[in-house]
Amino acid sequence: MKIITAIVALLTSFSVTADGWWFSSDKIKDDEQVIFFPSEAYQKPGSQEWTTGFHGWIFEPESFGEINSIVRKALDIPDDDHNEKNSLLKQRLQWFIVDNERGKKLSVKIDKQHFKLNKSTANGHFRGETTLNYSTLKPATKSDNNTLIKFTAITSKGDQRDFSGEIHPIPSKGLSVISDIDDTIKISQVTNKKELIKNTFMRPFKIAPGMSELYRQWHINNNAIFHYVSASPWQLYPPLSSFMNENRFPKGLFHMKSFRLKDSSFMNLFSDPVEYKMGIIESILKRYPQRNFILVGDSGEKDPEVYGMIARKYPGQIKYILIRKVGENNNDERFNLAFAELATDRWQTFTKTPEIETAQVLKN
Repeated sequence: MKIITAIVALLTSFSVTADGWWFSSDKIKDDEQVIFFPSEAYQKPGSQEWTTGFHGWIFEPESFGEINSIVRKALDIPDDDHNEKNSLLKQRLQWFIVDNERGKKLSVKIDKQHFKLNKSTANGHFRGETTLNYSTLKPATKSDNNTLIKFTAITSKGDQRDFSGEIHPIPSKGLSVISDIDDTIKISQVTNKKELIKNTFMRPFKIAPGMSELYRQWHINNNAIFHYVSASPWQLYPPLSSFMNENRFPKGLFHMKSFRLKDSSFMNLFSDPVEYKMGIIESILKRYPQRNFILVGDSGEKDPEVYGMIARKYPGQIKYILIRKVGENNNDERFNLAFAELATDRWQTFTKTPEIETAQVLKN
């Protein structure tokens, strides 16, 4: 508890200037930055056109300054320590103290077509949606069997900065993987809050062995599309996406939590994710009613229970469930209850990735 309290105190000390309420012009100023999150294009039933979404974040970086002694003591960082822990802590906390730009209405371009997005909200996030013919969505880049469409923000004359994003066109039929992140593909130790904080903010992210290779195999051999669903906040997207790129995870869509210091305490970052994950996963399933889905998670929190409920509600879409066993609550009684009414050949628990029966996973 004192670790979380200390970080709350540190972050809220910067919240006076963060999330400014002043409306500004649509121009991206020299001291502002833009991050575009991966977006998707999909076809609604009976439509020949593609609905294309955009989602991004505009903000002004803030100077972090020195980490105060309270946080150092709480996280066991000596005052004279200048090692990687200190550097990583600053790097990862900096995304929580940026000055979010509200009221910006950016425009983007795909090829030669321009599209105006909705105004950014108090957390600096903005979204937009348009309908396009596939001829407009001509591939701009290809990567690892993925056809991705590149778009860029329209900047002022003379501004040479490139704020670009990628759109994933997702066919109405095919294989999709909905994957948790913490303790599924990245070792986080969610069941140990002290270790979770350190693994999230102070240590290099550690890959779950074998998961990158497994996902690439599904992507290359089966054209799988990936949805990475996390209860962590969007502020962790920059370091998380870098980690996934470095470890060659397939590109995919991210679904993360919106979080503002003014709206909630730091503890809400890791609150019970059941309701949140249920809503996200159901929205994906409803958007792609003809696609087949594999759900991958871990036993650290409630993934077995969430996935079991989803599979019973959408039996025709959920083809398989994989659960990495972490922590101590891994008895047969729990899993049998979580996956009640599901055939035993539709789910599997594992400790190490080589235990996964790939042929069984994909046969359905």
